[in-house]
Amino acid sequence: MIELFKPLKDQIRAALQKRGAGTRGVAMSGARASPSEGMAALGRPLREHTPERIACEALFRQGRDLARQEAWPCLAALLAQKDRAGATTAAGTPEAEVLAAGARSDLGRALEGASQAGALAPRNEMLEGLAALEESLAECDGDPHCAALVALAHMDAGWAWYKQGWLRDRPEQHIGRFRAAFARAQAILAPFPPEEYASPLLASARCALLAGRADAEGQVIAEYDRLIRLAPHMPGHMRAFGLHLLPCWFGSHALLDLQARRIAGMTAQSWGAGAYAWVYLDALLLDPGCFRALDAGFFLEALDDILTRVPGQHMTNLLAAYLSRMLAGPGPDRALRRALTARRDRLIRHEMTETHAWVWSIADTAYATPGTAHLPAEGSADSGMQQAWAAISAVLTGERRGPAGTPRPAG
Repeated sequence: MIELFKPLKDQIRAALQKRGAGTRGVAMSGARASPSEGMAALGRPLREHTPERIACEALFRQGRDLARQEAWPCLAALLAQKDRAGATTAAGTPEAEVLAAGARSDLGRALEGASQAGALAPRNEMLEGLAALEESLAECDGDPHCAALVALAHMDAGWAWYKQGWLRDRPEQHIGRFRAAFARAQAILAPFPPEEYASPLLASARCALLAGRADAEGQVIAEYDRLIRLAPHMPGHMRAFGLHLLPCWFGSHALLDLQARRIAGMTAQSWGAGAYAWVYLDALLLDPGCFRALDAGFFLEALDDILTRVPGQHMTNLLAAYLSRMLAGPGPDRALRRALTARRDRLIRHEMTETHAWVWSIADTAYATPGTAHLPAEGSADSGMQQAWAAISAVLTGERRGPAGTPRPAG
């Protein structure tokens, strides 16, 4: 059972390693230019405040501020409005999930801090804060969106318990408390079937519960099928599905490919072949074995269909970032590596006109609980900029340099 938590372990380790990563192979002669200066010189200027980032941060702050004011009825009404409308940002980020992430962010940050310090204990004041949140939301008794918010907060607490043990090389130490937190979340959600309320937020929360359910292997396909049918225009759910289909969670490489094909057919009206890539996207970064099951031609077609349906610099940066991360790993064989390199290089050379470092940093973020993957962790902007600069400079400069050390496009 502990093997189920290996994805989280790998993601923590990778994130810590990236914190110290530099810009290998991109030094300039003479004075070293900053990545932002280098990207501007290469015609891909850094854009910090992108429309997607502005939209996500505004929703996050709105949820956080309503929670700080304890304006629970107002927050519940806003969550219901966004959820029932299936409202998303231009890139398909569910607005209700980001509001909910903001609403529980203060508590979540406190739990995370206590976990990292090894200070999380049964009578910790942070857990008392969780109990107070549940009590405060009692005034919204019977409201499915309040229930979703409280259940997600319990899952945040569960992950905090798990991380505290893992960071001290004792991953089994708090598994009981992890499971208890998820069991409480499951009990809170039980009276609210997602189909009855046509609620992607409830369905997404039920999928997040799978990490703590003993029967997850038998339920993972049904839970995600329900969610994706409710919200086929929200790609993050398909990405989370792919992660939960990995062998270290609840599936296998063969099942991952089968479900990626099935979801592509189910969502063809929204994405063409695009869902095949969405289901695989994060799984490929986490488990190199996925490349052996991947249909390269179908995957590249799916990437093209995504960009056709959601054109613009956000999606161009997102796919360039993910392809660059894939190419940095050992997974693709020689033929697949050539194909992925060609597609990544085409994105950077011909379709990318500005750099969204924020998007490159999101490639380090896992889909653990709804809403958490749509904003980068604090301090990750520099990591995203370095990753973007390493890829962009490699594609656009090669070994050629200008006379004063300024990169010159290679063609």
